[in-house]
This record gives sequence, C-alpha cells and structure tokens, in this order.
Amino acid sequence: MRFGVFIASIIILVCNLGCVAAVAPNVMSVAASGAPVASNHLGGGKAESFWIARYDDVIAATSQAGEALSLEVKEKKVGKDQAFFRFSSNKESVDLLIESRSDTVTYIKFDVGWFGSFAFGRLVGRQIIDELDESGSFLEDWKTIKKGAEEPSL
Repeated sequence: MRFGVFIASIIILVCNLGCVAAVAPNVMSVAASGAPVASNHLGGGKAESFWIARYDDVIAATSQAGEALSLEVKEKKVGKDQAFFRFSSNKESVDLLIESRSDTVTYIKFDVGWFGSFAFGRLVGRQIIDELDESGSFLEDWKTIKKGAEEPSL
C-alpha cells in the first residue's frame, strides 16, 4: 500500500514539474528582456499575455513579426478594439486574439491547439516583443500618454 502511495506521489510531482517547465521559460524570457509583459499558460495549447503597449502598436508589431518569421497569414481581421491573426509555417500554426483593454494595456491570447507546438507560440510572442522593443512602442511612462496631459511642474 505504501509503495502505491509513493508511486502516485512521484507521478503527481512529475506532472506538476512539467507544468512549471512549460510556463517558466516563457515568464523568464519575458522578465529577462525587461519588456513590460505578463504571461500565463492556460493549458490546452493556450496562453495569455498583457502588454503595456498601445493596441495599434501591438497590431503593427504582430504583422511585422509574421513577416520577420516568414509566416503565412491564413486569416487577419482587425477591428477598432479587437483583432484576430492566424499564422502558419509548413507544419505549425498559432491563433492570436488581440484586444485593447485600456489606452495603455493590450491583451493577447495565443492558441496553438491541443497538439500544436507551444514553443512555436512562444517564438511568435518573442518576435512580437522584439518588434515592439525595436520600435520603442513599449510604454515606459504611461502616465503621460493621455491627450493633453502635461508633466507636473516642480
């Protein structure tokens, strides 16, 4: 009986370490870059991220990321506050739902499917971050972006 409990405990531990391993590289790579992005692995081939960047800038960076990675755009729908992209390579694909959450926060939901490569989704996300970083689109001082906002005088 004790041996069965021991084996079950090992299996649970290994399964949980797999979840940590899947999430940790994504969070660590974002943290190491200094990019103002928070990510979460949702399971089932899905992840979500919140970005301190304007919606229009994220849309532009997403298009540039697809071009930089030579991905085929299978579908692209861009609205005022919501966009959808489906990128694919020869064997992989990723769906991106992008939403404006405020003037300074943009949300992206990545979906590679149950059997897709989560690493491919991370690669696309990493390229979007690089495109935003290169264009200087990450908001470092988002308090001053309001129209007509002025710096406080001393």
